[in-house]
Amino acid sequence: MPRDGRTPWIATLHVRPLPGRTGGLEGDPAGAYAIVLALAVDEADYREMVAAEMERLGLFIAEIENPGPYLAHLEDAESVRVCAARLSHEWPVQYHDFHTYPQDEG
Repeated sequence: MPRDGRTPWIATLHVRPLPGRTGGLEGDPAGAYAIVLALAVDEADYREMVAAEMERLGLFIAEIENPGPYLAHLEDAESVRVCAARLSHEWPVQYHDFHTYPQDEG
């Protein structure tokens, strides 16, 4: 565990472009989702860190699903394992791909 008490946290984020921005999402999607990991002290810290990262990208978080400490499992997707391995104090937020959807799911 890092000395500052931060440990890997994970959640699925549903994001949408901020007004007037694309958020780097190709096409004209209503939004996207991604699995996002971050080194955080607790859930509030995780939420703050990923919100700041998404805003930097031009996105806002519409929903966060199942936030919690990340515990590695053999069944984890390769992309999740790679993101977890890349977490560092320099790069405390990691994600792989945004999976876009063309219209609001409902």
